[in-house]
Amino acid sequence: MKQTLLLTLFILCGLAAFSQNRYTNNAHLSQANDRSLDIKVFPNPATDYIGITNSQKVQQIRIYNLVGRQMKDFEAVQGEKYYVGDLPRGMYLVQLIDVNKRVIITRRVNKQ
Repeated sequence: MKQTLLLTLFILCGLAAFSQNRYTNNAHLSQANDRSLDIKVFPNPATDYIGITNSQKVQQIRIYNLVGRQMKDFEAVQGEKYYVGDLPRGMYLVQLIDVNKRVIITRRVNKQ
């Protein structure tokens, strides 16, 4: 009985010593996601120009076709419109990139 009790105590102490509790605070992630949801690419469908609302954090705009080929690359300027009139009709992915070269959000835009 004494050996069983010691063995159980030893196992419990060992498990307690080697277990790790990880707590993650994702509050900053949800705030970043909330801000990215406020960003709009307009008009959709587009004809000659596109614009971006709430683009304070955006440094670069890249437009890709659905095959993944980069079609356009713009440096973002607050309140600017970006010419897409020379793109063929179709669907495109617009990536908005921040100062750290991370993709903030990707939006789908139809070009007519």
